[in-house]
Amino acid sequence: MNGAVLQVSRSTVGFIQRGHPWVRPDRFTVGLEGLRVGQVVTLVDDRGRGLASALVEPDGEVCARVFHRLPGKAFDPAAAIARAWARREALHADPATDCYRVVHGEADYLPGLRVERYGDALVVVVFSACIQPYLDGVLAGLAAVAPSLRIVVKDHRDDLRRAAVATRWAAGGQPDPETIVTGRELGCTFPLRPLGGLATGLYVDQRATRSWLRPQVAGKRIVNLFAYTGAFSLSLLAAGAASAVDVDLAAPALTRASEAAALNGLAERHRTVHSDCRRFLVDSTAQFDVAIVDPPTAAQGADGWIARRDYPALLDALLPRLAPQALVLLCSNTLGGKPLDVEALLADAARRQGRACTVVTPPALGEDLPALKGFPEGVPYRLAVMRL
Repeated sequence: MNGAVLQVSRSTVGFIQRGHPWVRPDRFTVGLEGLRVGQVVTLVDDRGRGLASALVEPDGEVCARVFHRLPGKAFDPAAAIARAWARREALHADPATDCYRVVHGEADYLPGLRVERYGDALVVVVFSACIQPYLDGVLAGLAAVAPSLRIVVKDHRDDLRRAAVATRWAAGGQPDPETIVTGRELGCTFPLRPLGGLATGLYVDQRATRSWLRPQVAGKRIVNLFAYTGAFSLSLLAAGAASAVDVDLAAPALTRASEAAALNGLAERHRTVHSDCRRFLVDSTAQFDVAIVDPPTAAQGADGWIARRDYPALLDALLPRLAPQALVLLCSNTLGGKPLDVEALLADAARRQGRACTVVTPPALGEDLPALKGFPEGVPYRLAVMRL
C-alpha cells in the first residue's frame, strides 16, 4: 500500500466501519512514531487491510481523524471547501438568513475545523492541530467561493481554561473584538460581535429549532432560561409570540438581547431579567406557555451551575410556572462529555408534581449541520421537547 499507514486496534476498526471518524490511541495502535502532525495516512487493520484515509496528530488524545472513507486518498482542503459551500447553496441564496455553518468538521471532510458565516464575515475555528498545516489551503478555498466576505481565524486547539482564543484576520492583523457585524436569521436582525473569542452572539446550530418553533407560538408567553443574547425569544416574538422574558446571569448578554429587540421593533413585548434562573422561577408568579431551557454544561455564578447536579432542581422550579399544555424545550450540550437524558429528567419532574407529559418529536438539525452515522460527538447537543 502506497504512503504512510497507521494500524488500529480491532475495536477501533469496528468504530471506523460504523462511521466514527476518530482514532484514539491504545496499546494496539502501531505506526504513530515518526509521523508528523497533519500527515495523511491510510488506516489499516491488523491484517493490513485499508479502512479509510485520515490526518494524524501523533500526540493528540485523538491521534487520527478520518477525512475520506476510502483508503489511499489525497487530502485537498480547497476541494473540500468547495463541496461544503455548494452543499449550502440554498442558504447562500436565502435573503432572510446570512448566519449559518459553512463547514461542520469531519462531516464536511475537513476534520478539526469549523467555519461559520455571520453577515459579511466568515469565522474559521481551528479545533485540532491536524488541520493546521492545511490552513492556507482552507483560507484560499474560502476566498475563492466567497470573495466578498471577510475571513477571521480563531485558534481553539488549547483548553480555554488555560489559554485565550488567538484571533487574527486571514489577511493579517488582529480584528477589534468589539466590532459589530450585522447578521440575519429567519428575518430577524442581530448586532453580533463574532470577531473575538468563541462567543459570537448567536448560536447558529439552533436555527432549525427556532424555525420549527415559530409556527407554534402565536399569542404565547415565552420564558427563555439561560437566554444568552435572546435569539430564541426574538425569533419567536417576530413570529407572533405575545411576550418573552430572557433570564440570564450575564448582564452584557442581556444588554445585547435588549439591543436586538429594539433593532427589530420588539422591545415592548421583550423583557430581560438579570438573575439565577432557578431563583427567578422560585420568586416568580408568572405563567408561561413555552419554556426554552438551554444551559451550559457548567458555569460560574453565586452557587455555580453544573448541569448533572442542578438540572432536576431547575425543572422542579420550572413546572409550577407552566400553564396547561405548555411546550417545553430542553437542551443538553454534548461538549464536555455525554449529554444528559433531559427527556427523562423532565418526565421525572412531571411525575413528582403529578403532571402528565407527552413527548413531542424534536426537530432535526439544520442542513448546514450534516450528521455522520456512528459519530455522536458530531451532534452539538441533545434536544427534548415535551408538552405538559
